[in-house]
Amino acid sequence: MGSSDVFSIILALLGTIGVIVLTYYGSRWYIERFIKRPGSLSGEHHMKVIERLIVGKNGSIIIVDIQGVQYLVGVTEHNIQILSQLDEPISYQKKQEISKESFLSMVKSFSQKEKQNE
Repeated sequence: MGSSDVFSIILALLGTIGVIVLTYYGSRWYIERFIKRPGSLSGEHHMKVIERLIVGKNGSIIIVDIQGVQYLVGVTEHNIQILSQLDEPISYQKKQEISKESFLSMVKSFSQKEKQNE
C-alpha cells in the first residue's frame, strides 16, 4: 500500500465527515427556519391544547383552542369526539395557573349541563 493510497483514504474519510457535519447543521437550520416558526407545519399558530386530563387507560379529555374558539374534546384510541364548545374561554397564557381542580370542576359543570339539556 503506497502513500498515495493512504492519502486518498484519508481524503475520502475527511470528505465523508464533512458531508455528515454539513447535513447535521443543514437539518438544524431547516428545523429552526420552517418547523419551529409559529404558523408553520407544527400548527402552533392556529391550534393549541390548553389542558389534558387522562381519564382511563386509553382515554383523555382535552380542551383545545382553535383560532380563539375552545372545545372540550374526548379522545380515545379509536375515536375523537367534540363534547362541548366552551362558552367562556380559558386563559392559557400561563399553563401553571390552571390547576387540576379547576379543570375537574369545569368537566363536572359541563356534564351537569349536558344532563340538564337531555
